[in-house]
Amino acid sequence: MSSDRGVFIIHCIPGRVRLGVPALRRDRARAAEIAELARACPSVVDARENAWAASLTVEHEPDVPLEAVLSELAHIPELSGCGCGSLDELAPPPPRCAGPVEPPSPGRTARLVVKAVDRLNAASLVVPPPQVDLKLVIPGLLVGSGLVQVLLRRTPGAPHWITLVKYGFDAFLVLNHGRIQGFVASAGAPSGGEAG
Repeated sequence: MSSDRGVFIIHCIPGRVRLGVPALRRDRARAAEIAELARACPSVVDARENAWAASLTVEHEPDVPLEAVLSELAHIPELSGCGCGSLDELAPPPPRCAGPVEPPSPGRTARLVVKAVDRLNAASLVVPPPQVDLKLVIPGLLVGSGLVQVLLRRTPGAPHWITLVKYGFDAFLVLNHGRIQGFVASAGAPSGGEAG
């Protein structure tokens, strides 16, 4: 996790703090030196650097306030941002990617599955035969697997055949919801010669 700031707190619990220090990523030898300098601070029990993650984990005396530990660490040039002020100023940077706009739900999951199948269908058009519709193939495979389980008298370790058939029908209904609604609407519409 990199930041434009020099130092920030990734995580802290009583007696331990993990600092994000982007400067550690640049030089592994210097990262080891910084950890050694941190171990020399009076209230620090141990310090471990992780150059790959650009972080420094500092274990300190639990009865020493975190602010005091950070002010001791601020004497190290790469960690000078530790003594800049309050802990709020050292809060981690905001995440780069936002969470889902819509909370997780079965409906959201179904929409994501339909989008994924639509993308697969679009990608499969370049592979012959183009008339293969994964919205029909996937449910068919599930139902077919369930029927094979019935014929083989249920292979140990495999899902129960009823589960596979049920998932196949559910997948068909979810993936083909628009087609089914269109079919029902056209079947219920009066034909051209009828009054209605």
